[in-house]
Amino acid sequence: MPYYLVAAGLVLHAYFWGVGLSWLIVPRLWRRWWWVFAPVLGLALQSAFVWYAAHTTVKGANGYAWWSELLPLSLIGIGLWRQRIVWSSASKFMPLALLMVVAGWFLISPMAAWSGGKLTSSSLGSCDHADYAAGARVLQEYSRNDQVGFLGLTEVTQVGAVEGFFEYFVILNHFTPSAIIAHNGTVFGYESHQLVSITGVVFLLLTLPLVAFAVRVLAGVRGWLATAVAGLYAFSPLNAYAVHHAALGQLMAAGGIALLTLSVVSAGQDAFAGRSHWRWLPLVVVALWILAGSYNFILTICLAPAGGWLALEALRRKDWRGFSRSLFLLAVAIGVLAVCFWGRLDGLAERFRLFEVYNFGWPMALLTPEGWLGLVQDFDFAPLPPGLRVSLGLLLGALWVGGLCLWLRRSPGRALLIVALVVPVLAGWALLAWESRARANASYDAYKLIGVFLPCLLAGLLGWLGLAWRAGVVARTLAIVAVAGLLAANLRVVTPLRAKMANPPLRVDGALLKIRALEQNDAISSLNLRVEEFWSRLWANTLLLEKPHYFLTHTYEARLNTELKGEWDLSDSLLRTVPRKAVDFVALNERFFAVRVRAEGAISAEFGAGWHGQERNAEKGWRWNRGEGTLILHNPADEPVRVQLVLRVRAISGRELRIAANGHQIGQSLLGKVEQEITVDDVVLVPGRTELFLTSPAPPESPPGDGRALSFALYRAEIRALPDAATR
Repeated sequence: MPYYLVAAGLVLHAYFWGVGLSWLIVPRLWRRWWWVFAPVLGLALQSAFVWYAAHTTVKGANGYAWWSELLPLSLIGIGLWRQRIVWSSASKFMPLALLMVVAGWFLISPMAAWSGGKLTSSSLGSCDHADYAAGARVLQEYSRNDQVGFLGLTEVTQVGAVEGFFEYFVILNHFTPSAIIAHNGTVFGYESHQLVSITGVVFLLLTLPLVAFAVRVLAGVRGWLATAVAGLYAFSPLNAYAVHHAALGQLMAAGGIALLTLSVVSAGQDAFAGRSHWRWLPLVVVALWILAGSYNFILTICLAPAGGWLALEALRRKDWRGFSRSLFLLAVAIGVLAVCFWGRLDGLAERFRLFEVYNFGWPMALLTPEGWLGLVQDFDFAPLPPGLRVSLGLLLGALWVGGLCLWLRRSPGRALLIVALVVPVLAGWALLAWESRARANASYDAYKLIGVFLPCLLAGLLGWLGLAWRAGVVARTLAIVAVAGLLAANLRVVTPLRAKMANPPLRVDGALLKIRALEQNDAISSLNLRVEEFWSRLWANTLLLEKPHYFLTHTYEARLNTELKGEWDLSDSLLRTVPRKAVDFVALNERFFAVRVRAEGAISAEFGAGWHGQERNAEKGWRWNRGEGTLILHNPADEPVRVQLVLRVRAISGRELRIAANGHQIGQSLLGKVEQEITVDDVVLVPGRTELFLTSPAPPESPPGDGRALSFALYRAEIRALPDAATR
């Protein structure tokens, strides 16, 4: 229940922040549709407040969030006083409200299922959750002048010209999603790790009214059919993928581009008609701020649909004056954005330099146009069988071209708009598809391009629905059947995802959250994050901001690999080394532990040859042995160290395990299929390197469906330093 209540609270909170602003700045033409614009305006105003507060010395959202609620309350009061509220279209919100409830349940229920109702975050595979949470925690708890713990390690956090961790999230990273999480975290009393996943769902839900309105205005699709197209957006595999990978910037940018396209097209229509077009300036500025705050690099292409239509319409009308007036409005809007939020524009050049240095994303199946409508084989976006794929592609293409020809006869301006909504995005996708031949993760960029323009693409690709709705009962029925079929195809793909996310591969669970205890432990001054799993290492960073900590590997932007200067090592290794003194070791749980680097009797350990990669479930991790495996131990002291070796293992089938050190057998045991513990006492490790050999004379086996050769699985090897002989 907390998931659903919090989601509802976050949706209503966005409306609370935006309703007054929508009454005041939405032009009279659209004012009765204020409920369409209120949520996106609320997110923009909320993030703008955090932006300016972040440039003060106030200690994060914890210091200002509650009294900031007076701002939207004042705007509501002004709107009521000026009698700006209009209720005439409120009944049209009811179908969309129902859609928001159903879509929210669909996306949230698997999260609530695995977590037992405790609010937390889970992922299908991306580690962006921890990055957004780190930014949210910084903006919630610290001011720009705080240099405590990790925030002061410029040698680790420097990214180009940006040195500090705080400035990284303000200038370079996706600011607005973290700002929203930080602000809502204070208002609702939650920590950042609890709000990341649910915020992705909320961003999607808040965009649905804007999607329905966009297809109504841009493509002439009205009534329940417009709500059904919004349903396609709600249940699209593209958006479900974004939600469960925490692509919060992408989800926000989609709403921003929809608002920008609507506003610029409307301003252009006024400019070409000789009417005042300046009434659209506030909405254009807000849309640009949404993009600058979330996905600032999208600013370079965000005007492709609207700008393309302006150029085509100017050519059709031969009206370059109206075109120039529209461009001047855009120039003014960009100028206002630059004056109010210069830091986000100033970071653009740095962001594109980083794109040249790092290959963001991962290879994905290319989404060809039928896939933009959710017509894919599975949730990995594998294409449909070739015959079906070609048939559907030809059918959708024929419907689009046929609708375009009919719109050319009925309304040439609308026809050009439908072309502009699709063709520029198609051209960008084609360029990235070609580039993916040399750069595999260009397919990821192609997915992102489709994702941020998806509201516009739905309006453009389904523009023929607006004509069918007007063409009589038969055509209207066929349109309803077509949209119902598209919805069914989307649900076929995303429904199995609910089972997968009910047991998510990545999660923020109690074991991971135990890392927070180190932040409050005064005995630990600094840490080296030797956490092997990327997800856990990035979350450890989020949970340990009060402590200086260093990375062995480049973990993410603003988390550089440097010399390991920490006093303690934090590890999630299956090889657990325990020094002689209890004060030099902290066992957080079965998974995580910390050990003082220079502790008496400290030993380092690593896997050698003979092991498959690490696997894990929600409770534990393990590595399978191929039959012969090596553990490499290093004793940094000048004298031998006596240790006790404790192994937790199980075999693929009954077999003997033999343990040898530097070629001398030191132990043996019979293994079964059940996990068991084996202890070898009084093993002497000479100074320097010692190799432990774990072998089984029985041949390895390959279980059904697994082609690997497996002998036995190691769940933990604990190397405990024993007291020195002189002190026993």
